[in-house]
Amino acid sequence: MQAKYISKNGEIIDKDTLISEIESLLNNKSAHLSSHLNQTLLSRQIMNVLEIEELENIRDGLLHKQGKEIQSNKEWLFGLSQGEKGTN
Repeated sequence: MQAKYISKNGEIIDKDTLISEIESLLNNKSAHLSSHLNQTLLSRQIMNVLEIEELENIRDGLLHKQGKEIQSNKEWLFGLSQGEKGTN
């Protein structure tokens, strides 16, 4: 059984959970780009070498990047909608 940690956000986590979350975030990103052939599989042995803080930072960075992409897409869509209103 892996040791549990309290994250900087107050979550009770372990390395396996963080690695799974990172893998899931990477796969969600690649799912939009292509098919199941580009699925990301992380080496648990290599990822377990990282400190819990490093894994947290990787996950948080991916979440932040995902949020920026969503905001960017919203702005683009709203821009299209404004453009259509201006042409009518």
